[in-house]
Amino acid sequence: MLQRGTPKLGKDGKPMKDKRGKVIYEPYRIKVLNTINFKKSMHYNPFAYIHSEKDILKLVTTLIANTKGEGKAGDDFWVKAETLLYCALIGYIHYEAPVEEQNFSTLIEFINAMEVREDDEEFKNPVDLMFDALEAEKPNHFAVRQYKKYKLAAGDVCSK
Repeated sequence: MLQRGTPKLGKDGKPMKDKRGKVIYEPYRIKVLNTINFKKSMHYNPFAYIHSEKDILKLVTTLIANTKGEGKAGDDFWVKAETLLYCALIGYIHYEAPVEEQNFSTLIEFINAMEVREDDEEFKNPVDLMFDALEAEKPNHFAVRQYKKYKLAAGDVCSK
């Protein structure tokens, strides 16, 4: 029904008809976001709608709210840590990555590159090194500030 659309109206406000007397319809443009089978999806990219730090926080809040599972409320500490990490990574992607890399695939690559070694507290994974380089260049960068808060929280857990 939606694909067929609504009748196209003439200047008189009445439905227009073709040469055969049939009503002309203006179809709706249907877009599909299929989170189960991405091959059937139209590949919505929320990164295209980020324009500010506030937008990053909205995306992260939505992402966390929709991935926690039904009725499960996580420990507040872990939710805050997850929020800081996602804000840092998405902030880096938004402000530093080329447009074609501003997507969830890049975010997942960053998360996968975040190796931790419990026996070596001085170990730095590729993401740590990436943020160190950005901090050297832009110490007050939004993503750097978020990542430092995240690492501070992680340090608190490791020291207990």
